[in-house]
Amino acid sequence: MSINGKTVFVGDAAEFLSSQRSGVVDVTLSNLGVVETFQFEFALADMDDLDGVDAALARLVDGGELSRRSIDDFIMRCKQHRTAARYQSGLANYLYGVLAREDAAGAEGSERSGEGSGYEGKYDQAVGILRSFDRPPAEAICGIVAFHYNQFERAMTKTKSQRVAEVSIRFQALLKGESWLPDALSQSPHPSLDVALSDSVIEQVLRWSALPLDGTAADDMAELAANIGSQRPYDALKLHLAAAEHALALGDLPAALRHAESLRHSRLSEKWYTNFRPRVQRQGVLKK
Repeated sequence: MSINGKTVFVGDAAEFLSSQRSGVVDVTLSNLGVVETFQFEFALADMDDLDGVDAALARLVDGGELSRRSIDDFIMRCKQHRTAARYQSGLANYLYGVLAREDAAGAEGSERSGEGSGYEGKYDQAVGILRSFDRPPAEAICGIVAFHYNQFERAMTKTKSQRVAEVSIRFQALLKGESWLPDALSQSPHPSLDVALSDSVIEQVLRWSALPLDGTAADDMAELAANIGSQRPYDALKLHLAAAEHALALGDLPAALRHAESLRHSRLSEKWYTNFRPRVQRQGVLKK
């Protein structure tokens, strides 16, 4: 066995590798003429540096402005926290994604809430990095993005926000054909980080998703239904689900079926759709 070209005993190798915090180490194993070389990259951040990056993020949030300049300022403030560079890059990727989506959604003539802005690539890069960090901003971002992508099981386990968790639990139960609560979820407390870090489209979808599904939120549901066409497919699925259940509870069977038909060919909502149509038919029979 050798490390960086130097032959070592196995016990010494374990001690050496466990002491590394940064850099790349080549480890070569050989036995009976078979040789395999592995490369390990170490990037362990110091707690003080992670705290410093979180403080820089809090300063950006407190500033109330998200722009290329404010993100660049955030990155510059993080320069001194060298061991947390990977954590900082994950946060910066997410912030650039939010900025791209906000710019696209707010631009005149833009369609489908940021489509084509490249925000998804930034979100994916951010989550790919941040999911390995046990830090409140990282957990908030991973939960928000999982909710956006309809990864409800991941969202409800990753987030610390009760609102995001409860909304995700309800969608997960709907899709699995399990029992769910129709009550309003908007009163569920949620940490300010979720509100501060989500983009405006996700925040709006969260508010609509938390509406009661018992037929009582007619005005808000009318607003929701009027805006489904401008949403990306991920969010449109959530909103059609909510609108269909609201319409069924209200007894508006044509609207319930119209929203359900929008989900007919979705693999994710296949089980819900199969169960929903008989529920509509039973209510139709009862109304006759």
